[in-house]
Amino acid sequence: MQVGEFQRAFGVELPKRPTLLPKERAVLRHKLLKEEVKEIEIAEKAKDIVSVADGIVDSMYILIGTAHEYGFADRLVMLFDEVHRSNMTKMGEDGYAIFREDGKVMKPDTYSPPKLARILSRDFSVYTENETIKEIHRQHKEATEKKIRNKIYKSLGFIDKILLIINEKTESRLQKKVEVNFPISQGNIQVIVNGKTHEVTED
Repeated sequence: MQVGEFQRAFGVELPKRPTLLPKERAVLRHKLLKEEVKEIEIAEKAKDIVSVADGIVDSMYILIGTAHEYGFADRLVMLFDEVHRSNMTKMGEDGYAIFREDGKVMKPDTYSPPKLARILSRDFSVYTENETIKEIHRQHKEATEKKIRNKIYKSLGFIDKILLIINEKTESRLQKKVEVNFPISQGNIQVIVNGKTHEVTED
């Protein structure tokens, strides 16, 4: 996930198993989310749809990041699907929902609570740490990227095809010559070009 990539780049520790956060870290994550929810409220009052969208996406970013820090981002889709399954049982047997005065959907007798514990307790290391699985994933990713590239290539005109090939070869050469290292907490970004290290400040 992109959020995990962001956190690793900035030195955030991400556990491989579901686990509770240290108190200070949990307080920070909750504070960040409250700030974004408040931003949505302010944007709504100001009738600013762009800021509403920004607040919602930032809230999602923080929530996904929090899931990473709690160690269950790898099963977030399964958890979401289970909550969705549960929510759909709020529909009564007669096909109608029961609403509270403020519009909240109430739970009928047919309601089935989400079974999240069994998802959290499963050991996914057999998939995430197994070298064979990693290699299969790598090959699948390469095959998918190649298929997408071929589709794009076929849709291009002659000149654009030439430019694409030149661009890909240039990029490939640069990747072999350039290495970028980000600091874990403090310090400058290091860019290594042909073995020579250059420091880049973030200012």
